[in-house]
Amino acid sequence: KQWYQRRVAITAGSLHMTFQVVLCFNKVFWDPSIHLFGHVSNSTISRGELFLFWSISKAPVLIALIAGEAATVIETVPDEAIVGRAMTILRAIFGFQTVPQPNKHRVTRWRGDPWALGSYSYVAAGSSGNDYDDLARPVAPHNASGAHPRLFFAGEHTIRNYPATVHGALLSGLREAGRISDQFLGPPYSKETPAAAQ
Repeated sequence: KQWYQRRVAITAGSLHMTFQVVLCFNKVFWDPSIHLFGHVSNSTISRGELFLFWSISKAPVLIALIAGEAATVIETVPDEAIVGRAMTILRAIFGFQTVPQPNKHRVTRWRGDPWALGSYSYVAAGSSGNDYDDLARPVAPHNASGAHPRLFFAGEHTIRNYPATVHGALLSGLREAGRISDQFLGPPYSKETPAAAQ
């Protein structure tokens, strides 16, 4: 039964496809006090194409996002073409002379990664927060009655209140560490300790 519920939850939920395009430059050409800026496309199909750029440190590095339908369209496009499109957008924003060519770049392709198969979860039509709970439920051996769970699940796709976030992934890991600890050591709050009884 537990594997069936998990399969239903996996089928009901879905993974977004998002690419990150990391561009490393020799110098910062944008206002260093601005850590985030956007670009609005002229067409709806490319609405998610390189729509957001952010700088995560004082280093001359920008990270651009590609999401939604644009990510599906761009999935098979070579990295060099994607970087070229990013450079066209940046030069339209800041001016051709201002924006140098990047000296390094990286395009993430999580959908093609056999360990990820996508970027992050979302609640698809017909699914609910219960699907996150089903994915988070630990699994005990099916042939041993009353056995403790042996397989635990963590990740942003297993936490109803914080899906699709890094902090959700972290919190779910802490949740599972607590479950494992409770299983071996007992819940710290369930039994009265001798010191507390006195």
